[in-house]
Amino acid sequence: MITETTAAPCGAYAPAVLPRNEDRPVILVTPDLNEMPDRLTETEYVVRTNYADAIAKAGGVPLILPYEAAHIAAALAIADGILLSGARPGAEVADRRRRFERQLVEAALKAGKPLLGICHGMQMIGEYLGGVLVCELPPGSGFHIPRPVPDELAHEIVIEPDSRLAGWAGADTIRVNSLHRHVLSGHGRFRVTARAPDGVIEAFEGETEVFCLGVQWHPEYRLTAFDAQILKAFVDSAEAAGRRRNTGPSSGADAIHARLTALGLRLPEASPPPGAFVGAVRAGNIVTVSGQVPLVDGRVWQTGQLGSGVTIEEGRDCARFCLLNALAHLERAAGGFGKVRGFVRLAGYVAAGADFSRHGAVIDAASELLRDLFPDRWEHARLAIGVASLPRGVPVEIELSALVEGEA
Repeated sequence: MITETTAAPCGAYAPAVLPRNEDRPVILVTPDLNEMPDRLTETEYVVRTNYADAIAKAGGVPLILPYEAAHIAAALAIADGILLSGARPGAEVADRRRRFERQLVEAALKAGKPLLGICHGMQMIGEYLGGVLVCELPPGSGFHIPRPVPDELAHEIVIEPDSRLAGWAGADTIRVNSLHRHVLSGHGRFRVTARAPDGVIEAFEGETEVFCLGVQWHPEYRLTAFDAQILKAFVDSAEAAGRRRNTGPSSGADAIHARLTALGLRLPEASPPPGAFVGAVRAGNIVTVSGQVPLVDGRVWQTGQLGSGVTIEEGRDCARFCLLNALAHLERAAGGFGKVRGFVRLAGYVAAGADFSRHGAVIDAASELLRDLFPDRWEHARLAIGVASLPRGVPVEIELSALVEGEA
């Protein structure tokens, strides 16, 4: 990537407190580092202005983020999303940057902040999720770096169906620009959603509880409507995440029901169990909710198996309905959501064939909804497992345990 520096006017200063524009999400952008070993005081943070221009055009407020690991929590407190930018093609990224960005990715995912990685940024997020950085392109892959500036479309990518990219592109192939020598390889907590003709990974979607997308090309040049849509979707997800966190007070039954209403949802009546067991049991300050299936108004919402007639999005809808039914039982057993202090474990069971492997992506919908409704205490251990079949022929079943106030 080609970089250029920016400087503040003489006498400019940053205010002690940054004013927050509630109508536009704040996006933190990581810069590259121009190190000067013989003149340490002149080392520069550098980032091309088209990163900031692209975020602003997509509706966000871009802020450049220095490598100060001690301040990550404070930075995330004002941020709605994180963009990890590219680096000079083929150059070894400074250890200082790598350490900082790894900590930033970890903290952002834990805090539920949407992530977009571009070029090096994609590789950095992919490494954190379990992938491997390879410092050489495959033989005959010169089309990945055809010119010094990626201001022209360079090659085609093949997009996986049933992915965000496929929906945005409206096709299974599309042309993109390119400027890189390093590539991401291997497997991890991500789904590869696009490849170049030589097999190089061009995009992935993180199998995480929050929007997480990596692209190997440079959409910030906005050469196509597809590029612009990627940036708009990222900024929109950051805006939605920020809005959900800021909806209503932080705790209490009224806050939970207000968030449900804001999301267009409602809590069902706690349905009686269909067998010789109860909907929830309290033992001391732990409430365990029995496995819940996707019931809407007392009726099964959907039947079938993932990967065989049931799509990922339909499975995710089922997971949300399962969680809503589980929360109805939890509210009753705890004596109200105001007494729920946190969560212990969410277990998700997905009916699927032997070739299906995206169980986590299905159960993510329940975890994400839990985070949206209890933003200050949603953290939980998780299980997502595939099974051959489930009661009533449903695709998904959810079990939940929570920490509640006082003793039974």
